[in-house]
Amino acid sequence: MRFDELPRDWAQRPITDPEVFEGVVDLIVTEQSRSEGATYLLLCHPNLHLLQPICLAEEPRRVDAGEVLEGVRLLLGEVSRHDVHDVVMVIARPGRVTPTPRDRDLRTAFEGACRATGVTLHAVAIAAMDDVAVLPPEGACAAA
Repeated sequence: MRFDELPRDWAQRPITDPEVFEGVVDLIVTEQSRSEGATYLLLCHPNLHLLQPICLAEEPRRVDAGEVLEGVRLLLGEVSRHDVHDVVMVIARPGRVTPTPRDRDLRTAFEGACRATGVTLHAVAIAAMDDVAVLPPEGACAAA
């Protein structure tokens, strides 16, 4: 789904609602982030409505998941002190939305950072130049 196809009531729905999730990610993630690479943390209210997107820009594409983990862990630790305990993460990058080993490593790093800070990771998405897709957890089967 593209952002311009979002229903009028998208902001009143949980960000993880399958009918709006990819469109909301498409709305938030910039073209520059997709071409250069970035990590987004979408902070959510307890009802999973979008609270605040945060872009961790200028992430070199070659940065390993461990380095991303440390930055995300610090940020999540800070937001959790302000009673934000629900997030969605987005990997913005060039190429296609087909998951790569690095995407899977980043998802694992996100999950570790969330566990370490008491934050719940509700979903992970990949935002590429022309598409957005959910990154399923390891071992999950993609819908055919």
